[in-house]
Amino acid sequence: MRSSRVLIALVAALVAVTGATLTAAGAQSAKPKAGDVGITSSELRLAVIADVDTPVQPGLFQASVDAMRAWAKVVNQGGGIAGRKVVIDFIDSKLNPSETRNAIITACADDFAMVGGEALFLSNVEDMVSCPDATGKAIGIPDLPGLALDPAQQCSPVSYVIIGRGPYCATANDHPQTYVAPQGDARYYLKKYKDLHGIWTLPADLKSTRNALIPQYQAAVDLGIEKDGQGFYDVFSRDPQSAMTPVVQAIKQSNSTFAYSGSNKMVDLRKEATLQGVTSVEVWGCTQACYSQQFVDQGGSDVEGTQSVITTLPFYTEYKLNPTLKKLVAAVGGIDKVDSNAVASWLSALLFEDAVTKATANGGTLNRQSLFDALAQEHAFDADGIMGPADVANRMPPGCIVMTQVKNGKLVRTYPAKAGTFDCNKKNLVEIKLDLN
Repeated sequence: MRSSRVLIALVAALVAVTGATLTAAGAQSAKPKAGDVGITSSELRLAVIADVDTPVQPGLFQASVDAMRAWAKVVNQGGGIAGRKVVIDFIDSKLNPSETRNAIITACADDFAMVGGEALFLSNVEDMVSCPDATGKAIGIPDLPGLALDPAQQCSPVSYVIIGRGPYCATANDHPQTYVAPQGDARYYLKKYKDLHGIWTLPADLKSTRNALIPQYQAAVDLGIEKDGQGFYDVFSRDPQSAMTPVVQAIKQSNSTFAYSGSNKMVDLRKEATLQGVTSVEVWGCTQACYSQQFVDQGGSDVEGTQSVITTLPFYTEYKLNPTLKKLVAAVGGIDKVDSNAVASWLSALLFEDAVTKATANGGTLNRQSLFDALAQEHAFDADGIMGPADVANRMPPGCIVMTQVKNGKLVRTYPAKAGTFDCNKKNLVEIKLDLN
């Protein structure tokens, strides 16, 4: 079943945001009381629901689980959160809708919140929305995923997603729907290069991932990057390199100067382009999916020059410059254990931590409702500078970017040039209407 072959190449999705400190929600002077499900006077239990033991790729999101455990280790060394030790309950969703739903039911009964999860088939949100608190009131279980691809989860009233869909959730039943599309990298390319025209590849394993990228691609076209051939081409994660032949032929026939990928199938695209002698392309552009050491290792010299837009610091080269990120990398066991999905889970944990700090300020009681109230005020998260400020409460995608490129076999920052900085121009996000339902 093609949908169960889920974009292994895409799980680098797109990453993003928060604003917190690793010790700000530390121990309180007074002994805390149990306030809700998953909280005792000494422990705070959090569920991490992630696809790990999968038939497609064993250990798929293990790095995210390891990152959440590393985060818990760091905060517990600093005194815990709200005076309590954090306990991570990992529940394997196994890339299976039934296992995912069972995991949510278990988390509802045992855990205070779901944090840092990466479950690709979380399409049924009924159990988490109707989850009762300790009083029996069905207020839901807070869900702060590291990665959320399905619109049902992204638009769930109990979910706070780092990379949101903006106004889409409110217009999902309209025709057309309203999207906020990131266009920062397209703006960068058009300033640096002239007369760009070419193709975009869409990760088509799931409709949700395909549709998530179409607004971004259309925004680039609207800015002035012209389509060659059919413009947007569907690709699938399990297809062989030869499946890229028609795409590369379209590039050759039009002498395209631009080729963009929404997944690390860019490796196959670049290798096929090399095989067919393509020389016209000036911009090989990619989402954060290509900001990966694995991408560089797999692609070798064929992926030289590939450019990626990311919404966090370039963590491979700048993690030592950010104290919070440095602590997390140390706790997980080194930068070679880190990928974009692991960073996404860390950021969701920081979002949780910051919301707890706000919920318990001035002696406030920590429960699911107070956490929801705090999350609804999270309008400018930057995860201690790991990324630029983002409006998580209003489900907006991050608008601050960094451009990177593969140079001499290494992933390096290219724009803005200064380490630790972002381009946060308001024009990096644009509202666009499309009918994709």
